[in-house]
Amino acid sequence: MSQGLARPEPERLLSADELASILGMSLDWVYERAKARDLPSLVLPGGRRKFRYSEVREALDRWRA
Repeated sequence: MSQGLARPEPERLLSADELASILGMSLDWVYERAKARDLPSLVLPGGRRKFRYSEVREALDRWRA
């Protein structure tokens, strides 16, 4: 690895609760949109979902366009 080149920090994953709070939407809405694949999410073992805010932001921007 070259000196002086820092690795970018990985984006923190948000829980459905955190995302609902950020968006001002209900938790049910977040889960419904994720299950419909309108909101990109990662499904972890056990069925828990996590969200990258940057991916959600892109999806919301596409809806507005």
